[in-house]
Amino acid sequence: MCADQRPIGHILNITDQGVCLAGKGVPPQTLQEMVLMLPFNLSGQRELHVSAEPLWHNYLDNGHWRGGFRLATDEQTATMLSKLVSRYGE
Repeated sequence: MCADQRPIGHILNITDQGVCLAGKGVPPQTLQEMVLMLPFNLSGQRELHVSAEPLWHNYLDNGHWRGGFRLATDEQTATMLSKLVSRYGE
């Protein structure tokens, strides 16, 4: 979700440097401060705060979009993101 608490979409894939999201409406076109909501505690955290730069997007036949974002994080968040990716990412 955006830092203003509006949901952007759902994570399709995640690496320690980027994320692929799917959503409805218009995909973000500019750098976004995002909060990645986790379904479980990771090092005592339930969310990761990241900056996400849109790289690409395309529209699907069902009215949704899919897009790739490059992530920028602080050192602590980068460590937690690496843990998350090592367990669940590609």
